[in-house]
Amino acid sequence: MPVYQHKNILKNSKLGIWFINETTEQLTKLAKEEKINLTNLPQVKNENRVKQWLATRLLLNIFFTSVDIIYDEKGKPFLSNDWNISISHSGDYVAIILNENENCGIDIEKISSKVKRIKHKFLNETDLKNITTEQDLTIYWGAKEALYKYYGKKEVLFIENLFIEDFSSNKNAFTGVINLHHPAHLPQGRNFYTKLNLVWEKIEDYILVYSL
Repeated sequence: MPVYQHKNILKNSKLGIWFINETTEQLTKLAKEEKINLTNLPQVKNENRVKQWLATRLLLNIFFTSVDIIYDEKGKPFLSNDWNISISHSGDYVAIILNENENCGIDIEKISSKVKRIKHKFLNETDLKNITTEQDLTIYWGAKEALYKYYGKKEVLFIENLFIEDFSSNKNAFTGVINLHHPAHLPQGRNFYTKLNLVWEKIEDYILVYSL
């Protein structure tokens, strides 16, 4: 069972990463042996999506047995035992972060030039000044994805509402900010502001970013 890593990162927070090298049939067999609920197994032709779905549940099962992933009306996942969860997958990697008391966010991305093509959609002028490499670009993308998942609602704009502070490629921790204080596109009463500690690490040619 190729669990890349699983650990407690804080007293009430857990992190897990799975490297998928099994077939769909092997993952399905493992899930049945672990008595994982397969009721909502995607009935799609995209085999990668099915494998990612199965690997996510098997990874969760290392921390909690007989616990289901439920999605709210915005598509944000949480657990049937009331823990918070954030999920990410890229290529053959699946990553989850769990937090007992707080929202959480995680993202894993392969370092590649494709992120350059969409940088205008998620980077502001300050961000662009701090980025010098493809790896930095991937860290920023992962960080803003993690912030987006932490908030869990659809009205967030990556350029206008999500910010990175204290970033340096020489250290693996920095600050993320979600600021929805006075955006014109939000209904009255939906203001939101928080600062989060974010951590990144490199896994092979992938970047993992998650909230603490």
